[in-house]
Amino acid sequence: MTSDTVHEILAASPRAVSYVHKTYGHDTAGEALSRVSVHELWENCLSPTFFQTLENVLPLMLLCFVFKLICSFSKTGSDDQDIPPWLMHMSSLMFGLLALHMFFQRGLLYLLFCCALSYFVLVLTNWRNRDYCGISMALEFLIQKTVWHSLRGAQIILSMKVIGVAFDLSCGSMVEFPSVFAYFGYNFCVGTVIFGPWISFSEYRHILAQHRRPMKVMWFVKAVCSTLLALLCVVCSTCLVHWLILDNSFKWAVSFRDAQSFRFSHYFIGFLSEATVVLCGLGATHTNDDVKWDIKVSRPLSIELPRSLVEVVTNWNIPMHHWLKTYVFKSARPLGNFAAIFLTYIASAVLHGLNFQIAAVLLSLGVYTYVEYVFRNKLSVIFDACVQARRCREGCEHTYKQGHPYVVCANLVFGVLAVFHLAYLGLMFDSSASETTGYNMAHTLQKWAAFSYLSHWLVVGTFLFYLMI
Repeated sequence: MTSDTVHEILAASPRAVSYVHKTYGHDTAGEALSRVSVHELWENCLSPTFFQTLENVLPLMLLCFVFKLICSFSKTGSDDQDIPPWLMHMSSLMFGLLALHMFFQRGLLYLLFCCALSYFVLVLTNWRNRDYCGISMALEFLIQKTVWHSLRGAQIILSMKVIGVAFDLSCGSMVEFPSVFAYFGYNFCVGTVIFGPWISFSEYRHILAQHRRPMKVMWFVKAVCSTLLALLCVVCSTCLVHWLILDNSFKWAVSFRDAQSFRFSHYFIGFLSEATVVLCGLGATHTNDDVKWDIKVSRPLSIELPRSLVEVVTNWNIPMHHWLKTYVFKSARPLGNFAAIFLTYIASAVLHGLNFQIAAVLLSLGVYTYVEYVFRNKLSVIFDACVQARRCREGCEHTYKQGHPYVVCANLVFGVLAVFHLAYLGLMFDSSASETTGYNMAHTLQKWAAFSYLSHWLVVGTFLFYLMI
């Protein structure tokens, strides 16, 4: 789910938004700015953002909870099954459509049309040749040229679900073709239809066996903690980072602030999606009879204090990373590592709507992570040290382990470099007027040109140095 939804949620909080714009430089015409008092910050930004965001997401969370209660009566596979599976899938669809209407009103008709069209194509392809289900479904989404910007997040989740089902059918990991009730119930599951996260069809089918996932203390704790963390992140994104770093600060500090504000809006979506999916009774793992509510959408600490850009990418959106790795990277792996990585980022850019700004950032990240990965791998071989982009497993064969002072310093330098790249790549995700409609090429290049394309040149230099050593 994209951070566009954050702004739609905060649109119902005009007091907080106008206060942020007025206080943090959007109406000051370049004048020197001063930091307001903590009391004024709380009264005009922190408090309204926190409580009005909570007010806007509570109805969705209530829908998820009620759906969980209904699913608790289903005991598929047991002797005392009361509710037929098709009725549970219909309930999932109805609750999902209600949630979509709450956030997008008539926009839900577009998503319904996309889902119906995809099912028709899937049935037709499965009838003719199941091996081409995945390709046909991917093409069906590629040829859609008009995607409403406000629906982009929900469209991404729907696309991932549909394409995932199609590829599972074509590769044989899904043997039984889903019924129309199961298909629509999966795609419009209330716990994932707005904020995500992507879940597999096999995980969705656990709605039919909620008697194995009772509402115990840890279920409640997980839902509450994820909700509170989400609210904390949206407060940080909207108020705190702009209060700590003002518009008249050093330009690299401002770029770090804008990038961090965008990242915290993403964490907000991630934690909120954890809460909604858990409230539905999904996102758990089973160990014998023990149920662990351990779903993770993102890991903020691994992003804010990264070991490498590779670590940032893998922890940014864990379900999407798994989806891209399963359905894109592994399929493209025979073409070579660089081609597979590049195609994976292209697929991610397509899912995000082929907006130039997002495509430029994602493709840059693809090049960055590849260069970093091969460069640090070569360094680890030359110095026989644990300086690879990914953390070494315990018992690795390197002479110089993680705790060695030189290794710690080297990894720290690479971590700081990753933070620098994140600030550079994320600096165009600001609060300008184009934010709600999508940024164009001129906006992106202008932002990077203001910093002399320093990050890109640094990566080019790193790759040339890698070729020479």
